[in-house]
Amino acid sequence: MEFRAACAQMDIAFGNKEANLETVAKMVKEAAENQVDLILLPELFQTGYCLDKADLLAEPPKGHTVELLRDLAGRFRIFIVAGSILEKRDQGIFNTCHFIGKDGKLLGSYDKMHLFPPFDENRYLTAGSNASIFKTGLGLFGAMICFDIRFPELARKLALNGVQVIFCPAEFPAERTSVWATLLRARAIENQVFIVGCNRVGSDGKHQFGGHSAIIHPTGRALAQATASPQLIEATLRLDELKQVREELPVFKYRREDY
Repeated sequence: MEFRAACAQMDIAFGNKEANLETVAKMVKEAAENQVDLILLPELFQTGYCLDKADLLAEPPKGHTVELLRDLAGRFRIFIVAGSILEKRDQGIFNTCHFIGKDGKLLGSYDKMHLFPPFDENRYLTAGSNASIFKTGLGLFGAMICFDIRFPELARKLALNGVQVIFCPAEFPAERTSVWATLLRARAIENQVFIVGCNRVGSDGKHQFGGHSAIIHPTGRALAQATASPQLIEATLRLDELKQVREELPVFKYRREDY
């Protein structure tokens, strides 16, 4: 099995859903015209870190943004990994990633488990409590969101449960661009999975964001690498190569659990 994946690296207009969703629609269309099978959007792609207005900007489950993305997915016949949005439920407001099939069906969701204190996420948002695995016609997928990537236990749990590709939408600050690049490669190498990381660019008035989205092979090789400007990057993920990588270096076979 192989498929073509893209990262929609974009500058996010702070708190401006209409402008951001217009950008997303253009990038989804461009990806589809390039024969891409799946596109990953950045973290909080329709608002940015406008958390002091989270109560006003958050949407209910299956709200306007999700319905718009479902329409785009069905119209262009493309899988959309919807970075993340602010989603309001009875338990609180969550930073939530949605997986949408090329037929427009919602395949599942993941709530960010590790909230980022420097951006006050833990003040305004509620943390998720479960890893999520998505069975699709392309493969078995999992998700981490931004700060999650610093916690190897989550990626390892996904890999042990058969996940082949881990998607990581993010808003990583520019001053930590080298950290972002290192963590993407580390999670791919140590778990022998493909990692698709989509970071934003631009500024929200408080922070500058570094871009450098990347699609990483299980060996740590970059299949596609962005710079620090808005752009669409693409690469072909050949999932059959996972077997070869794991046979050549059987990490999981020799993993010890006795200490």
